[in-house]
Amino acid sequence: MRIEDAAMDEFVRVFSLDEVAPGTARLATVGSYDVGVFNVDGTIYAIDNVCPHVDGPLHGGKVNKAACTVSCPLHGRDFSLIDGTEGYGRQSVATFDVSVRDGEIYVASTPRPLVSGATQTSNR
Repeated sequence: MRIEDAAMDEFVRVFSLDEVAPGTARLATVGSYDVGVFNVDGTIYAIDNVCPHVDGPLHGGKVNKAACTVSCPLHGRDFSLIDGTEGYGRQSVATFDVSVRDGEIYVASTPRPLVSGATQTSNR
């Protein structure tokens, strides 16, 4: 087994690039997580889809391309697609490493550690 093959075992294929066009988001299940997969001007981001405040579905929220954030559609809190932090520093959501290979989107099977000082209330 090559090193690249071992590393890919830690990732799950979720969509083809064609299925997540720029400016759109899709919902995928990765392990025990519902993951929002976002295409912001050709860059793919993956975050825990559940807002920690009222369990809003983040993949349905409005994306601010300039700030690289998504707003919870239920109450408007903004979360960074880059690191999962919330605008007021209250609660963060998990983010996932993403790999795009041969036109396919892969998401890491486990989330990155939450940003230091952030608190996540979702128990998964």
